[in-house]
Amino acid sequence: MNAEQVRESIVVADCGRTLTRATLVEFVEGACRFIAQGTSASTIEPPYDDLGVGLRAALESLEAASRRRFADRTRIIIPQEDSGDGTDALLATVAATPPLRVGILATGGDGILNALLPIVRRSPVTALPTLSVEPTAPIDAATSATVATLARLQPDLLLIVAATDDQRGLQRLLGLATEIVGTSPQRETETPPAVLVIASEVGRDAATSTFSDGYEFGFLATNEYDPTDIALTVETEILELNTRRAAATLPGFDSLEWMVAAPPLARARAIDLVNRYMALQFDCAVVTVDLDEGFTCCWAHGGEGRALSEPALDLALGATNLLTALPLPDVIRWLPFSLSEDTLRGWILNRAVRPFTVPMTTRDRQIEAALTRELLRTGATQLAGDGPGALTAELLVGGSFFARWPDPTEPFMALIDGLDPRPASGIAQIALDRDALMPLIGALGTLEPDRAAELFEHDSLFDLGACVVVDCPANEQVQGELVYQDGRRRNFEVRGGEVLRLPLRGGERAATLHFAPGKRARIGNGGAGAGATFEGELAPHGGPVGLVIDARERPFAFPRNEQERIARVGSWLTAFQTVSRATGGDEQRPGEDRAEGTPAPTDPA
Repeated sequence: MNAEQVRESIVVADCGRTLTRATLVEFVEGACRFIAQGTSASTIEPPYDDLGVGLRAALESLEAASRRRFADRTRIIIPQEDSGDGTDALLATVAATPPLRVGILATGGDGILNALLPIVRRSPVTALPTLSVEPTAPIDAATSATVATLARLQPDLLLIVAATDDQRGLQRLLGLATEIVGTSPQRETETPPAVLVIASEVGRDAATSTFSDGYEFGFLATNEYDPTDIALTVETEILELNTRRAAATLPGFDSLEWMVAAPPLARARAIDLVNRYMALQFDCAVVTVDLDEGFTCCWAHGGEGRALSEPALDLALGATNLLTALPLPDVIRWLPFSLSEDTLRGWILNRAVRPFTVPMTTRDRQIEAALTRELLRTGATQLAGDGPGALTAELLVGGSFFARWPDPTEPFMALIDGLDPRPASGIAQIALDRDALMPLIGALGTLEPDRAAELFEHDSLFDLGACVVVDCPANEQVQGELVYQDGRRRNFEVRGGEVLRLPLRGGERAATLHFAPGKRARIGNGGAGAGATFEGELAPHGGPVGLVIDARERPFAFPRNEQERIARVGSWLTAFQTVSRATGGDEQRPGEDRAEGTPAPTDPA
């Protein structure tokens, strides 16, 4: 295919630890659209030890779904043939390799360090503790403890930043670095860490002599590059190092790299790219989370963004790690029934033994949802730095993991409770990536950005509804009116500490949502008692959950008394699952006809 030909058919492979997807997108009636998807078990582990076997099986599944051939006995058919068989390009994302562990040692040069930290946060890496030292200050206990931690965690990439003309600073950092990674790789069977030194040109010889033996070594002279150029160079090095490590450790990766039209992209990186696109496209703060193939959490607003990727932490193969990552009492507080820590620990271990179990009872689904809430809160805390409530987000997106839950109120509640957004406007829209298209769109955007934008517009997100977060004192209430597009009006009132769910259908945007001024209730960044009015493009749009007015206390308050806690959590669940039908408190009760896609709750089994 020459550069002027249009790629009308593209297959994107998503290669994970447990599942490999092959998704077909094509140019249909002037836009790129999702056509079909095939899945297969991944084959990166024995007895296959080759991700290509799983990819071919996924392509066979795609062939059955689309009734076309994409591979013969020896190759993938590229470009697409006149018969319709084959594809014009193959792209890939990979979730089967852990993210790089990156550590930073620094002295001086706050400008460079401040430019590097956002790069590290938005890259598909695990950021280890950053150590800043003074060139002449004695090594204190805190510094020694951080060095010991870095040595134990063993970074894949160690950044040494000595942005000062005082060479004592560089010598101090080189000495600490050798305590962390040694002066030569420990064993030939281990992949040696990469070391990148950012310092004045006069320090090149000292750095080279320290780490040139057996390490991937690089040097950037601070007197030749400004902080922005250095940060962009480091970002490129992180992505290239990630590809090199995948090629060295992932069976079959080199063959995949040879077949694809663009370098394979880390799955977390692909999701982060789409999250950043949404923030720019919708001009708002966006958080995307997924628990499929590890835990991924991304935040973006304008040109800023942060990403967190923990591939060994989820509710499947990484379930055992939940025991050390999450305080069990914090999980139990979300349950509308009593449960001992030992019982919860046993539930988690049982999930680790049977990682692909689908919870069938209400009790099991509520335990899974409670674990999900706390895992999201952990990720939000790491991204925000000041706790979950510090995340300002107007759009919350749940990945394909959340689409498995049968009741749409369950992912809606988990995303609100776990991420605890504080939208500046007061309104947060909630959506799902039901078909796991975000990694695909991220990979497609590296080759065909216009096609990726079209696919996102037409096929990506499924709206669940909207949530208005109200800061209302417990002894007060907020009153308002919801006006529908057909002119119907619905008055409502919500007391502080309570939740109200109003019907607002999918595809429908409210004509007006008005909160009456008075007392001390606050909507978003508005003043206390100022009220708020949302109309036009600012008005919320609905989905199967509709519109939720959430006036619960922040941070969420859980009574110490067990029975009171159970009653409060149960009242929250009932409120989310109960659709208000009319003015004056006439509500739709569990068991009656319900809003679209919302089954009546049942007692825990």
